Formats: sequence, structure tokens, C-alpha cells
Amino acid sequence: MNKKNNKTKKFYEYMTIGMATVGTLSMVSAVGAIETNQWLLGGSATMLGIASYALSLYSQILYSEAQ
Repeated sequence: MNKKNNKTKKFYEYMTIGMATVGTLSMVSAVGAIETNQWLLGGSATMLGIASYALSLYSQILYSEAQ
């Protein structure tokens, strides 16, 4: 039982790091797109970044609640 729980916590930890990385890269690309007047690309990259950050926060909550 402990081994399965440990795998779950590792998955949540890696998911948190991955989603935060995707969110940061999306925000950087959104700034670059807005600099070059590509507003639709900038808006979609911003939405992807916000969604990634939200999933990152959610997986942090799941990680803290896992036993």
C-alpha cells in the first residue's frame, strides 16, 4: 500500500513541476507574440498559461492531501 501511495505522490510532484513549466513557457511566448502584434496567438498562449498554472495549483493540493 505504501509503494502505491509513494508512486502517486511522485506523479503529483512531477505533474506540478511540468504544468508550472508549461505555464511559464506559455506566458513567455505570449509576451513575444504580443510584441510582434500577433494578438490571437498571444491570447491563446495566455489562456494556455493560465490553465497550466491552475492545473499546477490543483496538483499541489492533491499532493498535499495524499497520505
